Amino acid sequence: MKMCFVTCPNKKDKGFTLIELLVVLAIIGLISSFIFINLGSIREKGRDGKRFQDISQITKALQLYWVDNNRYPAITCPCGDGGWETSDTDPNQFMEYLVSYLTDKTPVDPVNKRIQGFGFFGPRPGSYFYAYYRYGPASYCQCNESSPTCINISKPFAILAINNLEAYIAADLPEEGLPLPIEISLPRAVCGDPGSDRICTIAEYNAGQCRDWSQEFDYSVMLIE
Repeated sequence: MKMCFVTCPNKKDKGFTLIELLVVLAIIGLISSFIFINLGSIREKGRDGKRFQDISQITKALQLYWVDNNRYPAITCPCGDGGWETSDTDPNQFMEYLVSYLTDKTPVDPVNKRIQGFGFFGPRPGSYFYAYYRYGPASYCQCNESSPTCINISKPFAILAINNLEAYIAADLPEEGLPLPIEISLPRAVCGDPGSDRICTIAEYNAGQCRDWSQEFDYSVMLIE
């Protein structure tokens, strides 16, 4: 008679079947994909959070510059498209005149690059940088103050902007020729009179009626002298 002093193998135990292994692998794959997607989203939100902090820091430095000089600084080049001072062109020279108002050099975008074929108006996927420009008094910012939608600005002003956000703005926005949808409640620089629809199209901008920098940037602030 056969005797076992340890657990005897059960002839009925045949291990996992191929189908069972495939099911387990599929479940592991789904879980891994879910984790990967969430990690990607967390990283995007983290980079956007850093962008918001950077722009707040640069804005405070610009305000201190204004207190000392009674004006906002002129741009210094090398510059990006349209003559804007941009962080991707030369990160070490981006708004270098603010160094004395900061604890370190002026911060730049966490990604800080632009892809070939970049254009300011319309969707800008893949291109990430900060931008600064100082304007003199602009005709498109002046309007009849009796209009309820008039944002009249007759003084020089500066624009500080984030070109692209990753988590807060869809990659296919803004649409060509239009600003970001008005229901997106991020800061945007606007002036002039966009009319009752409160949307300043490129056609209205070309006509000298208004300007909305969310046609060009996902986040923009205006600093008026």
